[in-house]
Amino acid sequence: MAHAPERLPVTLDNVSYFVETQGYARTTVPVLREQRDTSDEPGEQRLNTQMWVRSQTDWSYGSGQEYFDNADSDRRRFYQSTGIDVWTKGQASLLPIMEDKSGAETFTNVIMKVFVKDGTDYMYVASGSNLYWSTDFADETPTWTQMGDPASGTADTIADIASDGTNVYISYGTRYATSIAVGAAASTEPANFTNKNVTLFRVVGGRLIEMHGDEIQELDDSGTLITNSLSFTLPLNGTWVDACSGPRGIYAACNTDDVGSIYFISTNEDGLLNQPAQVADLPRGERINAIESYGGVLVLATSHGFRLASMQENGSLLYGPAIVDHGSIYSIAADDRFVWLGAAGGETYRADISKFNETLVPAYAKDVVSTGAGAGNVTWLARADSKTYFVDAVNGVYGEAASGNKVESGTLTIGGIRWNSQFEKVLRQIEIRSSPTLALASGTAYNESTRTYDDADLIYNGLLSPVSGTIKVTVTTGTGVDLSEVTLVDRVPTTLDYALSDKFDLTFTLERDIANPTVGPVLESWQIAAFPSPTRIDEIVLPLILKKRVASSRGSGAAIQQDPKALYDTLRTIMADRSVVTYQEGNHSEQVIIDQIQFSPEQLSADADWWEGTCIVRLLTVP
Repeated sequence: MAHAPERLPVTLDNVSYFVETQGYARTTVPVLREQRDTSDEPGEQRLNTQMWVRSQTDWSYGSGQEYFDNADSDRRRFYQSTGIDVWTKGQASLLPIMEDKSGAETFTNVIMKVFVKDGTDYMYVASGSNLYWSTDFADETPTWTQMGDPASGTADTIADIASDGTNVYISYGTRYATSIAVGAAASTEPANFTNKNVTLFRVVGGRLIEMHGDEIQELDDSGTLITNSLSFTLPLNGTWVDACSGPRGIYAACNTDDVGSIYFISTNEDGLLNQPAQVADLPRGERINAIESYGGVLVLATSHGFRLASMQENGSLLYGPAIVDHGSIYSIAADDRFVWLGAAGGETYRADISKFNETLVPAYAKDVVSTGAGAGNVTWLARADSKTYFVDAVNGVYGEAASGNKVESGTLTIGGIRWNSQFEKVLRQIEIRSSPTLALASGTAYNESTRTYDDADLIYNGLLSPVSGTIKVTVTTGTGVDLSEVTLVDRVPTTLDYALSDKFDLTFTLERDIANPTVGPVLESWQIAAFPSPTRIDEIVLPLILKKRVASSRGSGAAIQQDPKALYDTLRTIMADRSVVTYQEGNHSEQVIIDQIQFSPEQLSADADWWEGTCIVRLLTVP
């Protein structure tokens, strides 16, 4: 029957009922669940109105993690960074700024490598057909020594250089190949090789390997082919691109029809090199740009990113997935526990091959970046004296600033924080911990302190104004809205703009000190607090009178006929089917489900058909 509030006060699924008002109740369902929860963190299994916390104290397992607190997330990772050094456990700080190392020279078409002779680092730079070296390349303005042209013939554009620590081997494409002593005087002319058809030189395992097109050979230090040793031509017109020494032999890389391949070259009982055996093919369309064996793995720089491969006892390879966050990788350098990778746009990445997030997937993050305008591909990389140097193909040779200056600012973006739930939260507070602020020495003489010393010229290292730079944070909601940037102070909780979202991304900005650009802030930890704001529902308890005859609630109180059994069956069917129905009381209506029914009989009906009594119906509103 249609709802008639002047007769019966409520209607459920278009059926009107008489209510025992003294038992009626409407209550907002509490968010807190009563059952015991033994999980480590709050989430959908433990909803309450207290503030929820997320925090992080380490970033040394690298970037590439989109969500910070999924069940399978690693709390030592983050999403992405620029200009941030994350490789000291429990610290995030600014990376050094890079500067042009060309000095008075103008370098173009650059090849750059660092060779060591008698404990001294020599940086060699090939620029067009000219070759330069420097030992003070770490300085702000290095001094470069230009080598002479080959002893005979006209120098062509240099295609490659290599060194065995005594000599530097120079390839002028297919026209000339020469050698010259490391650190030779400017007037010295490189000596011509008898074998001149060389494109690439590599010194691997103490052997001089030359490659040109599809051919690979072993030469002696005069450029003569070693008889009965390596001399091999690729099938199908492939092209050799790189070679390196492995623990049990030499690995050489080539590309054939847009597919990168790796060959293994072993040694025979006479100490000569056997012919190459193919041990790996990359997926079609993925080319190899460079390879490097380091720390027990083979690093592959490819057109799809970089891969690591484990080297087996027989020389075969098992390579891991391509890490493609940054597109093509062009160059590799290794030092300590790290591998540096040269990418596009003057960017480098660093991978820690002592820490793995998955099988053959190391911790990695963006590292130092070129400061040149319109930066190009990082085509060559080197490490010397714990500093990074590289070639920006557009702007030349770059290295860490001699001044020790940090980048002006860097950003660290944490992956989406969701508290293990999809419903909305209100983010209210953030707090950080940073290292003790740095300090400058004062000019206070010892005899101006509380003690008297014999030498009044000694200086007392008192504290002046601390210098550390600034840490700021920007919060981005799940809909991509950036809240106002907030400057943070060590150990001081900061209230954020009111924000309601299912997830939040944090981007920390570290800015170096204005007065002293060699120092910057060190972020040690962060902590945010929010409280849940799920959609709330009401519980409605309806004591429905189910009798053969009930009196209307208004007017003359005329009797209304009912069928208690049929009404009870209807209510139970709605409950069993979990049907969403319309509930109306007075002029107010809403969607509900029937969660529970409890019938309390008072008497058997006069016709003995079924019980009469009160049916308590528990409704839950549907958002």
